Amino acid sequence: MALLKTIEIRNTGLNAGYWRLTHVQIDHIAGVAEFRLHGYPDQAAREAGKAPLPALDYRATVEDLQVSSLHAVSTAAFYAAAKLLPAADGTAWLADALDA
Repeated sequence: MALLKTIEIRNTGLNAGYWRLTHVQIDHIAGVAEFRLHGYPDQAAREAGKAPLPALDYRATVEDLQVSSLHAVSTAAFYAAAKLLPAADGTAWLADALDA
């Protein structure tokens, strides 16, 4: 599972078009999940074991993830939230991304 959308990385001229969930940290007491999607040029680069390009970081609540509990959150919920929420920098980078 991944998201598809070409984004230029930090004004470098490098483009990532394949976004994969790589990290999740859940704070059950605070009721938030922090997660990261790393970018790759494409799916073939990811499958070839190439190093990822810089990541997009997100912070989401139970409501953002549309789950009853953080114990019940699925990988698909993180991808859906990344399409709805702005990243840590305030930009909704993946709002119109396609599911891979």
